Amino acid sequence: MSSEHYKLKVIVLGAGKSERFGDIKLLAKVKLSDDSLCLLEHVLQRISAALSSLNISTANIHVATGRYHQQISTKLGEQFSLIYCQDAHQGLGHTIAQSVEIITSTESEFDSKTETDVSHIMITLADQVALDSNDYVRLIELSLKSPAQIICAEAEQKMMPPAIFPCHYFSDLMTLQGDKGAKALLHKNKEKLQTLSMPNAIIDIDTKKELTDWQNKH
Repeated sequence: MSSEHYKLKVIVLGAGKSERFGDIKLLAKVKLSDDSLCLLEHVLQRISAALSSLNISTANIHVATGRYHQQISTKLGEQFSLIYCQDAHQGLGHTIAQSVEIITSTESEFDSKTETDVSHIMITLADQVALDSNDYVRLIELSLKSPAQIICAEAEQKMMPPAIFPCHYFSDLMTLQGDKGAKALLHKNKEKLQTLSMPNAIIDIDTKKELTDWQNKH
């Protein structure tokens, strides 16, 4: 598959309830500079930089939302496409399934293209604060080299997001339910995937203390 036939969409999973955080986690400030961003903006900035460096439109980034859709929409404005997942409260699996269905639909609200115009989907988490643009670039470049395979991050000997799925796995993604995300699909297809060492992927944010600790280290 040549790069011109490689049509990547990105789903940033941001539909969690933030129960352990005690506030809207994705809108919490990440104070790494004078112009501090919220956590979601911080992550989206790095994904956008990665796509831009590979000449992939940042319009292909979609943020999956749930309970806090309105607050996130107000914060981001029209800069990124939001997918409101009405079943997000049922778990991560439902969020992934609904998001994939929407962005691959022939009647997608985002464009009028057919689902064949999406060849790959990257699924990543909105709270993986430590990932930088180069992490995403390396993942996409490996996917370009091996387009028929699933490509996912590996840290501490564990497979994890971000992960890129070729189109022949879209139907499997759309069957996910409950709290089980795409990790089960990774394990089911171990012989058909490549992992990429990505130590930064192990860090995600669940509590205010975890965010503060990470900021203090950076």
